[in-house]
Amino acid sequence: MKKILKFNYNVKMKNKSPLFIMHYTLYILLIITLLSCTTSPQSGSLSGTILLDGQEDHSAITVALYELSELDPDIVAINQEYDFIGVIINQTTEFDHRFGNLIKSSTTNTDGSFEIKDITTGKYNFMAMKDSFGFKYIYEISITEGENALTEQSKKEKGKSKKVNIEENNSFNLLPLIFNLNKSEADIILYPVTHISSDIDTSTTWNSWQNYIIENDIFVNGALTIKPGAVIRIEKDKKLTISGDLTAVGNEDNFIWFTSNDSIIHYSLFIVHSLPKEDIAPYNRIELSGNSDKQVAWCKFEYAGTGLLNNVNGFSISDCIFKNSNCGFKVENVDSAFCSNLLCQDITNESEGGIYFNQVNNGLIEKAILYNCYNGIKVKSYSNPEINNNFLIDNNNGIFLGWFVESEISHNNFKDNEWAINMIVRSEPEIYYNDIIGENGILLGHGPQTYDQNQPTINHNNLNVADLIIKLDSTNDLDIDATCNYFFTIDSEEISEKIIDYYDYINNPGTYEYGKVFFEPFMTYEISNCGIE
Repeated sequence: MKKILKFNYNVKMKNKSPLFIMHYTLYILLIITLLSCTTSPQSGSLSGTILLDGQEDHSAITVALYELSELDPDIVAINQEYDFIGVIINQTTEFDHRFGNLIKSSTTNTDGSFEIKDITTGKYNFMAMKDSFGFKYIYEISITEGENALTEQSKKEKGKSKKVNIEENNSFNLLPLIFNLNKSEADIILYPVTHISSDIDTSTTWNSWQNYIIENDIFVNGALTIKPGAVIRIEKDKKLTISGDLTAVGNEDNFIWFTSNDSIIHYSLFIVHSLPKEDIAPYNRIELSGNSDKQVAWCKFEYAGTGLLNNVNGFSISDCIFKNSNCGFKVENVDSAFCSNLLCQDITNESEGGIYFNQVNNGLIEKAILYNCYNGIKVKSYSNPEINNNFLIDNNNGIFLGWFVESEISHNNFKDNEWAINMIVRSEPEIYYNDIIGENGILLGHGPQTYDQNQPTINHNNLNVADLIIKLDSTNDLDIDATCNYFFTIDSEEISEKIIDYYDYINNPGTYEYGKVFFEPFMTYEISNCGIE
């Protein structure tokens, strides 16, 4: 090709104007560029060293690269608009090798070294794993053309863990330093899995980067400290009950992870397709009881019957994730409880909730994201938490209230829920300054009971509802104050058509009296201070 181009240039360029020569040269450069674009994708290799703690033979460790997990665009949009609520999702919160798309894998040599070749350039999540030694991830490593070293990829992470270790160790001991000199070149150190099959009565620490398997129903009476990055794997139908002091505080870049132990190991080895999430056998629950000296933050609870059940009065939880379970965070039979900045997603049981307060007299549910749950928030049986500054999206019921609830529900965003709020059995919440967008708004008295006398106060909300704004079931015989709301229309007949009350049942009389919804006067403009503050 070079000779042909040179020949054409030398022979045919004679007697041509400078402008023609310039255009011809640009044309040739364009052809060369187009030809280069048709070549095969660039690729690189990745090498590094993985060591097994306390071992001389570091062979047969599985190392693997996975596609980055796809982040849910709805949650990403909420994170971007309201970065002070819920949890900011990223690869740290979303990646689980059981459901990842495997790209390349290999195993280590006796000295722990490995190399993975012919990797298309880009970003990947990295995993190192060996049965009985657990696993560890490095997120979003970059593969460029040519050779890549995992050492460079993990510098930032290793720096974080070193800082934590310095802060945690107030005394200096030369012996461990000498013993660990051979680990200085390792990119990842895998530690033996700790199997827990009997109750814990003494002060215990579960360390960073290590895996713990709960094999039986375990009762913890001693003080338990769980470090950032610890992975607690719980066998099917087993529960962990913590009565003593608890400190389980991860951080934004290094969550503590509670998950089902099902398929952690055998499904990871050279599998090229992801596991259906519904096939995971859930653990029963984590349960808190006993004293109130308990701290829980920056934890993930996944694949459970109930992610976390709290029976401790005055307990607070923040910055945690509950996913893919029958119930998320549940509180029962205490005077008060407080939760903020939770992300509850794919909580599926219609009798439970992403956040569930049952017989909790006071408390707070704030700054949570409730997404794709049957009940985003469920409040029942004389429970009266304040519910504010939450984002509830794509749930069957954004909020479900039942049995004498008098909560204040304010400054929340409801979007595309089947019902924004559904209440049964003599509940009297105050509902104000909320943004409600979707097919249906508020349902009162839904169910077979003959005493569903709900009487909420519904004022100063923006109700952008396509089908039913407010529906009174025929068993709800109390009148409703729904004045001073904005309905995205100033046509009172149009508003009335979207309300089911006395006037819809009058021609079909039954055993019960029927309540009326009073919506006039209504606002003629959108209320500016509704929704999340």
